[in-house]
This record gives sequence, C-alpha cells and structure tokens, in this order.
Amino acid sequence: MNNVLEHLQREARACYKRKDYAKALEHFNSAVGRAPSVQLLDNRAACHDKLGDLPAALKDAKKAIQLQKEDPTGYLRAGKILVKMGRQSVAFEIYTHGLKNVKHAGQGYELLRDAHGDLQKQLAPPKSVDPLTVLPRELAEQILEYLTFQQRMNACMVSKQWTIFIRSVPSLWQHLDFSGARRKVKTAFVSRAINVGKKKLTKATLSELYDFDKVLAALIRYCPLDELTLLNTGLQSQNLVDALRKSKRLKALTIGADTRVGGETLKYIMKAVSSTLETFECQGLGSSILDLPEVPFDALTTLIITADSFWFADFSRKIVTFMPNLRTLIAHQRGRYASVVTVPPDFTALDKLECLDLEVTWGGGDLLKLPQSLLILRLDTNGSLDVVLAPTDPPNHLPHLNELSLSVPNLVDVLDAVLGRTDGKESDSVSPSSSLNVLKLSKTFPSGDELDAILSRPRLRRLKHLTLTNRFDSDIESDLLMISKALRELQSIDISGTSITGVELKTLVGMPRIRKITANNCSQLGRDAILWARSVGVVVESKTNHGDSGGRKVRC
Repeated sequence: MNNVLEHLQREARACYKRKDYAKALEHFNSAVGRAPSVQLLDNRAACHDKLGDLPAALKDAKKAIQLQKEDPTGYLRAGKILVKMGRQSVAFEIYTHGLKNVKHAGQGYELLRDAHGDLQKQLAPPKSVDPLTVLPRELAEQILEYLTFQQRMNACMVSKQWTIFIRSVPSLWQHLDFSGARRKVKTAFVSRAINVGKKKLTKATLSELYDFDKVLAALIRYCPLDELTLLNTGLQSQNLVDALRKSKRLKALTIGADTRVGGETLKYIMKAVSSTLETFECQGLGSSILDLPEVPFDALTTLIITADSFWFADFSRKIVTFMPNLRTLIAHQRGRYASVVTVPPDFTALDKLECLDLEVTWGGGDLLKLPQSLLILRLDTNGSLDVVLAPTDPPNHLPHLNELSLSVPNLVDVLDAVLGRTDGKESDSVSPSSSLNVLKLSKTFPSGDELDAILSRPRLRRLKHLTLTNRFDSDIESDLLMISKALRELQSIDISGTSITGVELKTLVGMPRIRKITANNCSQLGRDAILWARSVGVVVESKTNHGDSGGRKVRC
C-alpha cells in the first residue's frame, strides 16, 4: 500500500508541476482516500485553489487543522484562501488561533507569525499607531509590567516587532507566576513559558499544575531559579526532595498552606538546599511535629514556620546552633497542644537577629532569653513570661527596638524587662533613637491604672502607632483620655473591638498629629461621628462583622 501511495504522490506532484491541476487533483483524491495527512490535504487544497474552487480549498485546509492542530501548514493555507475570498478578518482569527497552538520553534511558526503581522498591518486603521514605537521605552516597559506572564506571551504574537521589543526586557520574564490561576495550567504552556523566558527566568510561583513534578524538574534544569514558591500543589514527598537536590542556586523557598509536607519530608527538603538557602517559609506542615535538620544553614537569614506542634526547646537549640546568621525568625503554633519547654529558649547568641515573632502555646517553662539586636519583637503566648535580655555593660533594655507587639497575661512585667521600669532615672534622658514607634497590645488588662503604668514609660513618648483592642469591659473613655495626654506624637491608633462612642472618637480626633483611626467591630460608634471625623481630615476605617452569616457591613 505504501508503494501505491508514494506512486500517487509522485504522479500528482508531477502533474501539478506541469500545471495539469485537474489530473493532479485526481491523484491527490486517490492518495487522500487511502491515507489522509496534513501534507496531502494541503497539496489538494493548492489544486483546488489553482482551479478556482476556493470553498473546497478552504475545506481541505480546515481538515488539515483538525488532523494536526500543532502543525502550522493548515493555518497558513486557510489564511491564504480566506484572504483571496476577501475575508481578511476571519483569516486574522485563524492566524491568531494558530499562534496559540503551534510550537514556538521552526520555520513554520515564523511564517505563521509573519503572515499574522502582515495581515494585522493591513487591517489596522489608516491612522493607527504602534504604541511601542511612539512611547518612551521606559514608559512602555512600565505598562508591560502590569501584564501577567501569560499576557506577555500573548502580546508577543501581535507582531515580530513586538516580539523583539518584549523579549528584550529581561525584567518581564523573571517571574513565572501562577498564583492567580483559576484552573489547571497545561504543561505545554509551561514549556512555552520556559522557552520564552530561558535564562531570564529566576523566580517561579507554582499552583494548579497538571504535572507538578515535570514542570519543577524542567524549571530547575533549564532556568537559573533563585526563588521558588509552592502554593496549591497538593501533597509532596520524596519527589520534591529529589527535584530540589538538583538546584544549585535556590536562595528563597516558600511552601504554602495548600502544599502539604510531612515532618520528615521537611527535614530532607531543608537539607537539599541548606548550602544556598537565604529565606525559607513553610505553612504546609499541618499536624506533623516540627523537627529541623541538624545541618549548617550559614546563608539563612529569614525563617518563617507555621505548624500545629513544636518541641520548642529543641527548635530553639537548633536555631541557635545551625542558623547563626538569622535576622528574622517567625514561629507560629496553630495547634492547641502545649510545647513542653524543659530548657528555656535562649536566643541571646543570635547577635544579628532583628525580628523575633513567636506565637506559641507554652507548657512547663516560662523563661525567654533575648538578644540586644532586636528591632521588632512580637510575643503571643498563653502564659506569663519571664523575659531575660543578653547582658550588656552598662545594662540596657533592647535599645534598637522599634516595634513591640504583646499578647501575654503579664504585660507590665514583660514591658519592664523589654523597655525598662517607669521609676528609673533614665526617664528624663531618653534619646530619640531608643524611642518605640509601634506598640500593639492584644490581651486585656484589668484596670486603667495598669494602662497608665504602661503609657508612662519614657520610651513611649514619641510613639507613632498604637493598637489597643478588645477592651469591652474597660472604661474606654478614661483609657482614651490617658492616651491623648500621654502620647502626643501618635499618628494612628487601632481601637477595634471596644465600646468607643462618638464622644471618645472626638477625643482622638483632637490629638495634634492623629491621621488614622481603625475602629472595626465597634458597635457603639455611630455613622455620624465617623463622617464628621473624615470631614476634618482623619482617615477612619470601620467594618462590622455580623454573627455567623459571614457577612460584613462596611461603613463608607
């Protein structure tokens, strides 16, 4: 049969060459009837074209597209026939559809893109202007940065000139971001994205993939990945570890809550990239107990961990021993199981640590040792804490601290340890450089006298931002009066979840530097008071949640 088919093809092409198109058509009909192919259908369409039967030629071109949608031959023939039929706009749609399906390589794709560009010029209005040729390059690049990675790939199909311009801007191809994907991303699209981005692609955010393993392996093999974020990629185990072992330069790795990993898998993941990793964040540990590997992480500066269970004494020991250059440490425990702290967590050796954010359910220990280098300190615990600072000569109370957030039962004791007591001689000589800018207090405290003791600290005199929430049982009028007198530099305040009324709001608005007030879930605060505050130039945010319905009322 193959010999017969080859004979028919030779005879048909010979007849076509002699311009005997009718005889050529007979042979092509016989060949197509035996074994239809894209090339035979295209040849027969050419015969119909020469004989003036354009509808028949178009029909064969469409059959070629249906037979192999990745082949540019059918699109090129259909577009050419449609132009002859005076249907340029339909031809343009055919070319556009072809560019989405044909592989971005080879002469066929180049011909299809050129035909698309030429026809676009013909269809453009007489006075139309290509914006990329008129706008300053810097402005055009800024506009293109608002497009998603996929939209930039589509923009490359507009014309050859657009392709050259867009691909010449490295920053447009650095981040392959699927965080906004609403449906599964096809592997073929990722392949085209890697081909377009090539050596410029250094950051990837993966989510909603059909074949996660294949995509990640290709990215690590062909792209110089520095940053990798895994969002909605399901349960991961040894496959992820094996892929990361091949990465030679990964500096930042984020594992989102919808990418689940077990405790042992997490250890092997961190080991795989321990020599290059600078930032690591994991929210997908779930119910597994956190257990860090005992290997050096000399480059690691940021560690963010969310888990249900901690062995916190072991966790802090490994942090200090194997991560000496940490600057940011955030550890949040979401489970109710209490961490048994047999050895007090001691972070004093981390002399580069600037941000410490701990949300932990303590059990069996209440001592926390802190370094003097902290700029930001956030503590959220179920029990009272005895905070001890690294010794200095002369003794000092976190002199660089800029932000303090406390949700602990013994607020005053912790403030004494961190900021110093209110009865010291230093109260009249506090330098501006040691003043606190941000203070957030989330646990309720019983009396206004205790608030007065908190606010009287010298280092709070230049406080810019205060959060004081959920004080329904307190005398809010007295509290806000104390705040207005003690914190004259205050610029914003969050008093959400309190019984503030319009009278107290007026007290806050009267403060000399106040610019923003957040009053969410304040049922006693009326709309008129909010509108009045806004009318005098103060930004007031006020939202009210409604019970179990999940609805939210926003006062505009």
